[in-house]
Amino acid sequence: MTRHLICIIGTDGSGKTTLSDAVVEVLQTRGESAERVWLGAESFLMKPVRGLLRLAWGKRRGKKPASAPKQGDGSQRTDYAAEIARKNALARKYGWATRFYIALVWADYRLQLALKRWRHRAADTIVADRYLFDVAINIGLTVGWSPDEVVSFVRTRLGRLALPEMRVFLRVSPEVSLQRKDDIFDIDYLHLRFSYYEAIARAFGFVELDGTLPIADNRDWLLGELAAERARPYVLYVHANNTDIGGADKVLALMAEHMRDHGRPENGNRVAVCVRLQTAIVDRYAEVGIPVIHHPFERPQVSRGIGGLIRLALASPLTLVFFWRLFGRERPDIVHINDLYDFLPALAARLRGVPVVWHIRMIITHDRMRAAFARVVAKLAPVSVSVSRAVRDHYFPTPVAGHEALVIHDLGNAMLIANDHNPSVTASRPEGLPEHGLLVLMVGRIEPWKGQDVFIEAVRRLPASLREGNVFALAGGGVEAKENYLAEIRSSAAKEEIIMLGSRDDVPVLMCAADVSVHASTKPDPFPGVVIESLLAGAATIAAGAGGAVEMIDDGVHGRLTPPGDAAALSAALEDFLTADARPRARFGATARARALGLVNARVVDAAIEKVYDRLAQPKLAKALPARSEKDDE
Repeated sequence: MTRHLICIIGTDGSGKTTLSDAVVEVLQTRGESAERVWLGAESFLMKPVRGLLRLAWGKRRGKKPASAPKQGDGSQRTDYAAEIARKNALARKYGWATRFYIALVWADYRLQLALKRWRHRAADTIVADRYLFDVAINIGLTVGWSPDEVVSFVRTRLGRLALPEMRVFLRVSPEVSLQRKDDIFDIDYLHLRFSYYEAIARAFGFVELDGTLPIADNRDWLLGELAAERARPYVLYVHANNTDIGGADKVLALMAEHMRDHGRPENGNRVAVCVRLQTAIVDRYAEVGIPVIHHPFERPQVSRGIGGLIRLALASPLTLVFFWRLFGRERPDIVHINDLYDFLPALAARLRGVPVVWHIRMIITHDRMRAAFARVVAKLAPVSVSVSRAVRDHYFPTPVAGHEALVIHDLGNAMLIANDHNPSVTASRPEGLPEHGLLVLMVGRIEPWKGQDVFIEAVRRLPASLREGNVFALAGGGVEAKENYLAEIRSSAAKEEIIMLGSRDDVPVLMCAADVSVHASTKPDPFPGVVIESLLAGAATIAAGAGGAVEMIDDGVHGRLTPPGDAAALSAALEDFLTADARPRARFGATARARALGLVNARVVDAAIEKVYDRLAQPKLAKALPARSEKDDE
């Protein structure tokens, strides 16, 4: 069965077929079973449907229906832009029919793909001339999707079809393509499609080649890259993310980028990410070309109560089957779990014989649940990575046979690390923040355990002169099912004249402008990213003295620690910062930044993760992998 899939895409006239044939020819001379297969979409199920649509369109226009000009028929040039506009108008008018059309096109393509893969099942390597990316572009142009919507559609379909291990985009300008071929509709046809190919190539990490170069040059370069790519371990990250974007989302995106190639192009890994929801975090992956596979798999949530347990029981088998097929189809060397609750993908990986690295980023205080999760992690994963000693010791206070419990801190914000500003001096405040006094900032999702109510109470306890002479602000968005708490915080903040900044995408800028940064979690925070960002920015930091914050701050040296949930102690620390002769940053900025840089040093963190991957992947890479079965591709 086929083990390797290479995909080459590009507009018509870019040289996809010629390059594909050239690559296959070399692979065959090397003794590899390789074939070029055209994996674009044809019309099987859709042929009669398109015939009916042409007939209906012809009657509406009062003329005899004629066969539409086909690509490849240069004698029947058509106004492609006008044709697309007509199709888009129909799609907007008949939404129900559009959904049926998309479902039918996709079913048609799945059938074709299964047949073609079966016919070429003896090939060890398939070089795909076009693939599902081209099909998605065709659908998108027909129904009026933007390039981003086409990318989103592809992410959902990659949960069912293989992600090519090497992806190539042949870039050729529309003008050159039109000169090369006389069977293209018109220049608009190429221009319309070109932007979609660019979006696909960026989002899914395609290697871009200049299609105007000699075929031999591109062939030789591609074959060299293919050999290097096959030698790189394949790490598939799984994250049951939520609607709100938290620290776990951001640090996973950064880790995946670093593990792919940051600073180590010769030792990097091939990476992809599977997420439960397409939130704004997928834009971050698209920016750096990391493929995202989207599937709404089940995530256990304690807050759902009995109903949630029933749903979990019903949905778990489907989630387990999905990951069983995904890992069988993708054949990763390592599955890296990014959420403590993701025991279903971990189980599927274990059943497939794929090593699991289980990242632990939360602290569960319920003793029975904590013990249960510790047993599951130790059973399913040879290695767990805790983000702090507090987390590791919480689950694994003593060594467990057959399981290695490591402590590796998360990476820090790249922008703040690279910023060589003087940490003892505040930056200018963003527009909308008053300029008087000192700026006291609290950043975090607005939910009860984050302690915004503790912060507001601490501010209320301050002398009136300090409240009026300084600026206090809260930054952060609400959380699903915690809307009542958000409303309470807004009301309380208004009474104390605390500015509500809402969800922000410029947190590093805010941190650099803040004189004081407050972390007030009422429960142990595993490795609070907001504290690391505060220290990196040089803001004088007051943190709740539990969890990972204790490893970040020596009280009185890098900032201050106060008991979790103690508004009086927090208020006292704030008063000390606001009334001291020296400005807060002058007291702590330099030592705080130095401390944070030592904790989240990218070289140290990357090397520690890479060491884990090397140890787990090498035994698997050293032996031949089992062939992928057709059932795996279903």
